[in-house]
Amino acid sequence: MSANSSLMVVLESAEKARDEAVAELEGGKRAYEAARQQAQSLSDWRREYQQRWQAQFRQTGGMEIMRCYQDFMQRLAEAVSDQDKRVEQARLYMDRCRALLIERERKVAAVAQLMDRRLAELQTKQNRQEQKATDEIASRAGRMSQGLGAGSNPLASGSLG
Repeated sequence: MSANSSLMVVLESAEKARDEAVAELEGGKRAYEAARQQAQSLSDWRREYQQRWQAQFRQTGGMEIMRCYQDFMQRLAEAVSDQDKRVEQARLYMDRCRALLIERERKVAAVAQLMDRRLAELQTKQNRQEQKATDEIASRAGRMSQGLGAGSNPLASGSLG
């Protein structure tokens, strides 16, 4: 297997890993956004619920209703807190996915750069070989023309007489 085909396999593998990281990041973004929206909905609902019941308490409200309200608000606050933790976990996961994607993008770029370098080296080597062949042909042609020029003219040798 040539070095180029080996590098091509490495590049394809790196690109596949990068594509998987892109998909993972997209999933992480969706999970984060869903968790964030859920947290926002819970917070909004809690605020509306508080406002509604506060208005109700101004009109009428017994101690039993107040305790039920406080218990419910405590459970709702716990739910909001739990959801905020989920949002943070989703954000951390998304950040890890982003870091992994950056790492994989760098690997793809490094392999591609190595392939470009190898191709440039190969091109330079071929250019040198072509130049050497051209120089050799020119050298032979020069020797032949010198040999033909001195020996092919019978008058120049003085043998006629």
